[in-house]
Amino acid sequence: MSKDRVILGILKNLPNFIVQRLAGPAVEIDGNRLDANIQLLAKMAGTPEAETDINKMRADIHANFTNLDGKRRASVKSREAHIPGPAGDMLARIYEPANLPDNAPAVLFFHQGGLVVMDLDTDDAFCTILADECKAKVISLDYRLCPEHNFPAPIDDAMALWDYVQANAAALGIDGARVAVAGDSAGGLISSVICQQVRDAGGVQPAAQLLAYPWVSTQLAETGSAVSCAECFPLTSSTMEFFNATVFPEGKHIDHPFANPLHNDNLANLPPAIIGTAGFDPIRDQGNDYADRLKAAGNQVTHYCFNSLSHSYLSLGNVSKNAEKAGITLARDLAKII
Repeated sequence: MSKDRVILGILKNLPNFIVQRLAGPAVEIDGNRLDANIQLLAKMAGTPEAETDINKMRADIHANFTNLDGKRRASVKSREAHIPGPAGDMLARIYEPANLPDNAPAVLFFHQGGLVVMDLDTDDAFCTILADECKAKVISLDYRLCPEHNFPAPIDDAMALWDYVQANAAALGIDGARVAVAGDSAGGLISSVICQQVRDAGGVQPAAQLLAYPWVSTQLAETGSAVSCAECFPLTSSTMEFFNATVFPEGKHIDHPFANPLHNDNLANLPPAIIGTAGFDPIRDQGNDYADRLKAAGNQVTHYCFNSLSHSYLSLGNVSKNAEKAGITLARDLAKII
């Protein structure tokens, strides 16, 4: 265990007034006050240097998020497996809570990272929470990243996982009618696209969709949270621009329906949605808009805007009690559906 992880864990459990004093004057945006522990983390992180080497960027982010991620549920065991995909075998991590019955529900999980960075470890602790709270088998996919693989490769991999689980549900000990999809940020994009594509294709639909601070539009707004939260930690508007430029070089596929589920003209007849946006997030508004559009189309929607939290809060369980509670809230709501 690293020294930084230990220090962050100690700070998480200090009285709020002490943490706020260490963090400095409270940060308020759009009437929201930032969680003091996340504010302190941002202060400790400082201003990141512009990174041009994607492999170094991935390594740095992996090292940092390992210190930020919360505590795994001890009763949940995990193992890695290979699943056939459109470009060869795909790596996945399978989480199983203790005493999981046959014909259990399942959650297919897709991690954050702008389709460019992060991996199976990014949301590892949250996947154990999902498995434990939902009493479900959670399958987290190491989908292909851009720019090594052209968009929509990540979506193709996710759809392949969905099809594989449906075709092999009995052998996997899964109830094919109780398979949910879940993801944060880019993983929310992937999950929402699966729901739309499976609806259009017919057959068994996901039992639910859990979307945390979802990235559901490539349109970089010049108003609202895209402006007011443009410099928020850990996601900035310039980082979103970098992701767009990396995933959609020279604008190729930037208007693709798979990249813009928010703008689908038909949002009716989709699975029940649990959506958790964050107050300090440049893409807060697009997530809120997606929740509103799903509701307007007649879908069942449970929507939270965790006003004191930032983007990536599912991976900040070792930093903030509020972030930890938000993840548990989302997982428990999903458990009620599947």
